[in-house]
Amino acid sequence: MKAILPALAIGGLLGLASFGASAADGTITINGSITDTTCSINGGEASKKIVLQPMTASSLSTMGATAGTSIPTDLAFTLTGCTGGATKAIANFENDTTVDPVSGNLKNTGGTAKNVQIQLLNAGMNPINITTNSNNKLADDGVAITGGDATLQYFARYFATGKAEAGSVNTSVQYTIQYQ
Repeated sequence: MKAILPALAIGGLLGLASFGASAADGTITINGSITDTTCSINGGEASKKIVLQPMTASSLSTMGATAGTSIPTDLAFTLTGCTGGATKAIANFENDTTVDPVSGNLKNTGGTAKNVQIQLLNAGMNPINITTNSNNKLADDGVAITGGDATLQYFARYFATGKAEAGSVNTSVQYTIQYQ
């Protein structure tokens, strides 16, 4: 009985305590769309492997220096047999653990070189920031789908985050084709 009285007293005090009232501060409205567009990517070979030409560490001796841009055929996505109502497409590069959140470039995740990242470029040779998606927006940079076909062109190159030190560079990124 002695143990019950303190418990009832605490319960009663909690019942009398005033909990702050809450009200909504705003509304979040979310809009989207599901498309019926599908395309074959590179004749069914959606994954790519790019081997950049070796560069000397001295060519990447200062922060922001770039070198070794891939050739056009290395990172082209050929879309064929597109069905549905979409008129534009883009490769959206996924912002995951291989992406440096500050630079938006790909980190050297499996290589031994120091102070080197991989920077992706759009067809106009403008650097893509994967974190913010700058220079790779569907509305601005999307490629027209004409006659059910489109070619999405991208490039990759070395990017120095400081004075580069020799070694291997390895990274990867996943992508999703987006349609409009």
